[in-house]
Amino acid sequence: MKIILFLSIISTISWSADFTKQVWSKGQDNYVITYQTSSNLMISLQCLNDELTLENSKCDAAKILMKKKSIKLPSGALEGGKNPGAVVCTVGLNKKILILLDLKNNENSFCVFDDGSMISAITLQSLIKE
Repeated sequence: MKIILFLSIISTISWSADFTKQVWSKGQDNYVITYQTSSNLMISLQCLNDELTLENSKCDAAKILMKKKSIKLPSGALEGGKNPGAVVCTVGLNKKILILLDLKNNENSFCVFDDGSMISAITLQSLIKE
């Protein structure tokens, strides 16, 4: 009963803001990702705090965004039409990329952090230092 109440409160409160919940999957594994419409941010649900902000979040994906740290990639790392966000994830941050599908079979790549939190690779493009 507590779980049902908790889920209904989360659904009512959090999604009245600028966020929507999306389910992304790989095979039988499902992941709940939040999408912030104003900034096109896609990040794990666990990364949002009670006020629906990333500030003070304990998840690794949010921390990397909050640091606003630029990442210098090795020369030639983006050659050959590589996904810049995926390169930031795998080369710049030394993390893994997970390709997921939404309910409409749209594909997106997510950077997976050590704590299991994820952020869309396209969001990481902004961290590239020219």
